[in-house]
Amino acid sequence: MIDFSSQVFYKLDQLNTYNTKLAYQLSSGKKLNNGSDDANLHTRLIYVDDKIRVYEGLKIQIEKTSAQNNVSDSTLKEIKNLLAYVKKEVIKALNGTTSNEAKTSIAVNLEGIKKNLFSMSNEEVEGEYLYAGSNSMIKAFKQDSNGKISYTGDQYLRETAVDYNSYREKGVTGVDIFMYNSSSALKNETLTFDAKNKIFDQDGNEWKFSTTNLPNANDGIITKYDKDGITSETLSASSNGNTPLTYDVVIPNIDGNKFEAKHSTFDLMDKIINALKNPSTSGKDLTEGLAEISDAYSSANIAHAKLGGRNKVFEMSLERVSIKLTQFHIFSQRIGQANISKVAVESKALELTYAALYSTISKMNQMSLVNFLK
Repeated sequence: MIDFSSQVFYKLDQLNTYNTKLAYQLSSGKKLNNGSDDANLHTRLIYVDDKIRVYEGLKIQIEKTSAQNNVSDSTLKEIKNLLAYVKKEVIKALNGTTSNEAKTSIAVNLEGIKKNLFSMSNEEVEGEYLYAGSNSMIKAFKQDSNGKISYTGDQYLRETAVDYNSYREKGVTGVDIFMYNSSSALKNETLTFDAKNKIFDQDGNEWKFSTTNLPNANDGIITKYDKDGITSETLSASSNGNTPLTYDVVIPNIDGNKFEAKHSTFDLMDKIINALKNPSTSGKDLTEGLAEISDAYSSANIAHAKLGGRNKVFEMSLERVSIKLTQFHIFSQRIGQANISKVAVESKALELTYAALYSTISKMNQMSLVNFLK
């Protein structure tokens, strides 16, 4: 009798455990409540859930990058329109029939254009400056009390993950948009530049010019600064006697070396505006400005093309990541989702088993020792 009662209660305990499992499956739609229910299935579900979290994170990052790139794209389009307008105004000013008063009016107009360009150069999205290079937390350009605008970022692009352990460069830098080549040189060639130029090598490292503490006032050096601002190399530069003052530096004889001296579009704007305000003495500057504004426009146009190519990469990556995320969600449901119809049938069968077991228990409680011995 005691042994039989133990078996009944053991069976009841098993039914209760099974009922808990079926109730969880009916309420959640999932097969497993505890990993110990099926260790192999639990391991597979952990793997799939991890992949889902990874690709959900990737999708969020790519969507954010795409939004930034779209803003950058529209801003660059407007920058190009303004530079094209500047070129038209310079052509108008060079017309022999344009009066000095009209040139002064054009200068005032271009000062407003410069302000608009400066505002666009510091375009930001969600607290990130789009054209600052590797450090998007700082403004790309700053303006001093004299109105001179300088680039404060670098030429290194940020990267965004587009897949597991796969990254792509995003956006463009202020160097790409607002600086144009004034000269370039390969190994063993001579690079000519002025003190206002920014000099970059083929790896994007900036070489800063200095004449500090040199014995000859006509000499200078350029010092290499890497991405972390660490200096590692210097090259000698010497004045070539030109007016205005320019310098020459011989590029080291190393395969792949390419140095570029870049001029700022904002410095060019200052040059054009000053020439318009002083038409009787700065006709040469205005003529040179017309040629250079075409170079500035070309630089912005090339940057726009690069941005378009990178945007396309992220569009394709977003589509690919979305497809993978959908596949993993389907796989997760396929292996982890309970068969509700089957669970409902099992629940009904469990009710009948409960009823039979409780009926047996009830009869046991009604039995006397005499009846049991019969």
